[in-house]
Parts: sequence; structure tokens; C-alpha cells
Amino acid sequence: MPELVIEITNLSKGFDDLMVLKNLSLKLYDGENLVVLGKSGSGKSVLIKCIVRLLNPDQGTILVLGQNVRELKNKELAKVREKIGFLFQSGALYDSMTIKQNLEFPLRRIKKDLTKKERNEKIEEVL
Repeated sequence: MPELVIEITNLSKGFDDLMVLKNLSLKLYDGENLVVLGKSGSGKSVLIKCIVRLLNPDQGTILVLGQNVRELKNKELAKVREKIGFLFQSGALYDSMTIKQNLEFPLRRIKKDLTKKERNEKIEEVL
């Protein structure tokens, strides 16, 4: 049986009088992909921000690889964020950098132990 990667139970998040997410529950297993579709303002970005704790939900439980993200310290949370790929609408590439430099930028910040050769190999894999 595949490993349970993300488990969300009764997640709710609102802003003032607007409830954006209400009692959302889902399970995502290793090897599965999840596409969240919806109109503007329907809570897509709020959901991912809650999963990586850029926003704190009003209620509910979010487990990533068995860890409750609401209880993680910053260092542990950074490790969880490394494992989840997300891009926000305004998250464009740096236009002052080449594509290769844009791809190398997060590797230099997050994977500091990689050599230049290893970074280049990882970049070549995705190009």
C-alpha cells in the first residue's frame, strides 16, 4: 500500500465573515497527483498555504508525512516545505536571470550541501 503523504481532516479557514475552506478533508498517497481547480477566490491558494503553514487554519488537522504541520518548529517546517512543490500566480521567474539561474537559485538556498556539479546535474534533469 502506498504511503500516506498528506492527510487533511476538517480543515476550515475564513477571513472576517468569509469562510473560504469549510470542513475540508482529503488524503493524498505517494505517487498520486492532486489538481485543485476553482474560480478566483475559491480557496485554492489558501489550501496550499495552510498545508505549508504560510497561513494557520481556524480548525482542522494537517499531517504531512505523518507530522502535524501546526506543531512543527521552523527547521522541521522548512524540511516539509522542501518536499512540496507549489507556485503562486505571482511567482514568476526572475527576469534578470537566465532559466538556468532561476532553477539554480532555490537549490543554492535549500540544498546548500550540493556541489556546483550536482546542481548542474539536477538542472539538466528538468530541462
